[in-house]
Amino acid sequence: MVGTAMKHYSLARKLTFTIIFTAALLQSADIYAAKQSPAPGGENVPTTDAAVSDPAVDAVSGRAKAQDSVNALSNDIQDLKQSVIALNKDLRVLEEDLLFPADTQVNVFLSLDVGKYFTLEAVKLKLDDQVVASHIYTEKELFALKNSGIHKLHMANLSVGKHTLSAFFTGIGPKGREYKRGTSVRIEKETGPKYIELKVTDSTSKLQPEFKVREW
Repeated sequence: MVGTAMKHYSLARKLTFTIIFTAALLQSADIYAAKQSPAPGGENVPTTDAAVSDPAVDAVSGRAKAQDSVNALSNDIQDLKQSVIALNKDLRVLEEDLLFPADTQVNVFLSLDVGKYFTLEAVKLKLDDQVVASHIYTEKELFALKNSGIHKLHMANLSVGKHTLSAFFTGIGPKGREYKRGTSVRIEKETGPKYIELKVTDSTSKLQPEFKVREW
């Protein structure tokens, strides 16, 4: 089953490269067609001795045909770009399924519900005393997190059984002081995917941030 999936994945990757290469060729054709289109007000210069009844009409007709070709190529390019985007999404999903089977998959997310007592700067994650992920947050990322966003911090394979998950947070705490805090939890990995959320919240009663771990 895995071998078949890998073949499908390989074929999908080759198809992606083919589409991208085709899009590049069409883009080149688009540029060429645009260069061949006569400039506004210009006239086509006859290259033979054939009689031309109305040069102005021929020039307009030539520009119209060139523009039609450019429009058609542009539409083809846009369609191919959308196909590449959709295919890449499918490839990422397939790659995750191959690398992280559902039976052993574990996902760790981070969310924020803070504003007054803590400003997150970085987080480090350990699984069974081994550092598996670390991240320094930008202003844009913090803005997204504070507006109900969630960050997928880590995905891994984990064997069935008990494990220790530890998270270490660094940031600015109450009164503008540097704040470091760690939290650990024992998790039970069973058959099937597991989802864990690291949630940072403001505690109005304690006037300081709280760090919670929630399993889905």
